[in-house]
Amino acid sequence: MTMASHQASNGPAGKTRRPRATTVRVRLVDRFTTAGITVGGLSVIVAVLGIMIYLVWVVIPLFRGAELTRRISFPLVPSSQAADVIFAELDEYRKVGVYALRSGEIVYFDARTGETIERASFIEEGSTQRLSAFVRPAGGSAVAFGFSDGSFRVGQIGFESSFVASDESTPEIASLRVGDRIRLGASIVEHTASGEMRRVAPAIRLEPFEESPEDEGSVVVLDYRPGETESRLAILRERGDLVVNEIFRQENLMTGEMATEISSTIIPVDRTANLERAPSHLLITSTGDQIYLAWEGGTVHRFDLRDDENPALVETRDVIPDAGTMLTQLRFMLGEQSLLAGDSAGGIRAWFRVAREGANLDGYLLVPAHTLATAGASVTRIGLSSRDKTFLAGHADGSVVLYHMTSEQELAAVALPNAVAAVSGQITPKGDGVFVIGADGNATSWDLRNPHPETTWKSIFGKVWYEGYPEPEHTWQSSSGTDDFEPKFSLVPLIFGTLKATVYSLLFAVPIALLAAICTSEFLDQRFRAPIKSTIEMMASLPSVVLGFIAALVLAPLVENWVVAILTVFAVIPLAVLGSGYLWQVLPRGMTAPLEGRPQLLLLLLVSLGAACLGLAAGGLVEDLMFYGDFKGWLDGRVGSGLPGIAVVVWPFVLLSLFVIDRRFVADALARRSRERAPAIAGLIEGGKFLVLVILSFALAWLIGAIGSALGFDLRGVLFGTYVQRNALVVGFVIGFAVIPIIYTIAEDALSSVPQMLRSASLGCGATRWQTATRVVLPVALSGIFSAAMIGLGRAVGETMIVLMAAGNTPLIDFNIFNGLRTLSANIAVELPEAVKDGTLYRMLFLAALTLFVMTFVVNTLAEIVRQRFRKRAFQL
Repeated sequence: MTMASHQASNGPAGKTRRPRATTVRVRLVDRFTTAGITVGGLSVIVAVLGIMIYLVWVVIPLFRGAELTRRISFPLVPSSQAADVIFAELDEYRKVGVYALRSGEIVYFDARTGETIERASFIEEGSTQRLSAFVRPAGGSAVAFGFSDGSFRVGQIGFESSFVASDESTPEIASLRVGDRIRLGASIVEHTASGEMRRVAPAIRLEPFEESPEDEGSVVVLDYRPGETESRLAILRERGDLVVNEIFRQENLMTGEMATEISSTIIPVDRTANLERAPSHLLITSTGDQIYLAWEGGTVHRFDLRDDENPALVETRDVIPDAGTMLTQLRFMLGEQSLLAGDSAGGIRAWFRVAREGANLDGYLLVPAHTLATAGASVTRIGLSSRDKTFLAGHADGSVVLYHMTSEQELAAVALPNAVAAVSGQITPKGDGVFVIGADGNATSWDLRNPHPETTWKSIFGKVWYEGYPEPEHTWQSSSGTDDFEPKFSLVPLIFGTLKATVYSLLFAVPIALLAAICTSEFLDQRFRAPIKSTIEMMASLPSVVLGFIAALVLAPLVENWVVAILTVFAVIPLAVLGSGYLWQVLPRGMTAPLEGRPQLLLLLLVSLGAACLGLAAGGLVEDLMFYGDFKGWLDGRVGSGLPGIAVVVWPFVLLSLFVIDRRFVADALARRSRERAPAIAGLIEGGKFLVLVILSFALAWLIGAIGSALGFDLRGVLFGTYVQRNALVVGFVIGFAVIPIIYTIAEDALSSVPQMLRSASLGCGATRWQTATRVVLPVALSGIFSAAMIGLGRAVGETMIVLMAAGNTPLIDFNIFNGLRTLSANIAVELPEAVKDGTLYRMLFLAALTLFVMTFVVNTLAEIVRQRFRKRAFQL
């Protein structure tokens, strides 16, 4: 070994080099840091998975349907009289029940044992009358009877519920424990879980018989709609016309006496029509505007009574389309908008009126909106819920099936003992039980748990035909002022609103943020980069609620008054900046060199400010020339054609296409010819070419608009429509303002991290700074720029307060940029305070959160895949 090598190995002057070793402290810190980072990362993953699992756990009950658990069964009616049961019901607490027979007998019984509590009759003793028609409206205690002599009787057969006062207590009552009950006379007393004594007793109030007209025969069908001061009774007798009686009751405040006044409307019925039998069903609405008269063959006559003096038959419809099938049940659904028709083939369909221009005399047409069943045993009984659109159908084979009309969902199914037909069926008033009497006289009751009948995958993500709607639609409307309301839980309008707000905000934010990042990274003087970047990043510190407040109270009215001018500004500023760039090339180098740096930045700001002022000033002229002097009138379709809208939409694409064509076929050839010319002349040629391209783009866009308008195309009603003050345009501006700092910061960091040697090599080859930025730096930094855009997208998707305050909060599926919207996040913020824990709305809001979670997860996963591909290509460069 030589001396040099020996010194190299042992250090200078022959000293031995000490081996380097990592200290124990450093090793411990490294291990603890590695472990902490690992645990932290895993904890984040576990937390995210935990949130998702919890959301799924809360949402799952929405799709479980109903549960019927058998409670009790006992003989109630002699089998020989079971077919004569006209109705049977339990009270709301399911302690006392009542049934009535065609013979006139009314029997109250203990709902647990079937023991008779009290008997009464709706036919006076010794009378020769016989029951020929009967109706009991759903959701109350009202009844109406029609008799063989043509007379009728109305009243109430129900229950009275009260609490036992302390001075009424007896030793038997005082000895009751929680859950115990005793029979006390004709009532049942129970010790409730709240510690109170509840009494349930029979209540029968029947008005005297009404005399019948002479020689009109027995009552064939009737319907009764009671009210506090106004009731309606429709009657059809064998040989008479259809009579609608409006019964007005008014109490004398001095004497307490009740004065009754009856007003009758006669509707002629064509008895010569080809209808073999008498009508089997009659239904009248509570408002008295519609009457339905139906026959067993399925034919339904609909009468319009809105004009009392001129009632009219406006529609004849066959609600049983299958030949040879008979109509066995026809009931009003809760709300009296829909007709439930059950047939002898087991089919059940729901019909309601929809507006159809020129359809009938009143402009409405009955349509089969829902098909609940198509085949099976004959439908013998339909029982309605008084709380929602749930109903039960009893069949001849003993099956009892629960359906929900709106969602078309079969909730649950059970079978009666001995497989006998159901002669009576009820969903109890609180919706917590089902009570059915079979043809063998046995009564069976079940406990019912039916928390979410409205929700299915179809009702949440598919189109549903709601009452009064002309066609199936995606709709979100969780509450209303009436009990017969159909909850509408479609998430599609909310998903659409989320995407709409995100797209419009990114269309505003991404170009500005990326161009600002390119300008800061590639063209701006080093002295100004840090201050400008810090200033833009400070924009992210503004709270969302402040931005939403400004958007709702300041920006929205301002945009409404200056909408055309503001849109003109967004077209003029980019053109002015590009035009000033071409003008800069025309100026002599001696003039532009001293202006580089701060003066150049100030000049660019002055150009942008001047372009903004020019756009604002030209807004009125643009409105007069393009939109017939009334932009909002044009949006509403009151003036003009669709030409301007088509031209405005296609203009950016036409301009971009012209620039691409110029770059591929014109720019290089023109550049070769311009090399021999002076720089000012070459710049003048480039500027002239830019001006020609802009003018040509306007002309081509207008030509395309004229052709499209001549062919009948009109974007009004699609991308444009009625102007609403708080709309997607305002939301796009404000969310875009909030997103710009995030996209700008990440994109600028990605561009700045590109190695400087790539820029130097490009510039050394003769490329301009713009060519270097767009053809070298941008492709290398593309993965980081894409990440910036995706993070900005995530920020826009999850935005709540801005959308809540500035978007109008309307859950619509409408591409119109001038209309409002509602996003998933805003919907959760609005409706969660009003949602009952574990209720349908409560769980639907969790489903909305889960949907938002899945959307962002899918988008971010796809974005990461794309980003990795961009990154791989960047390494190849």
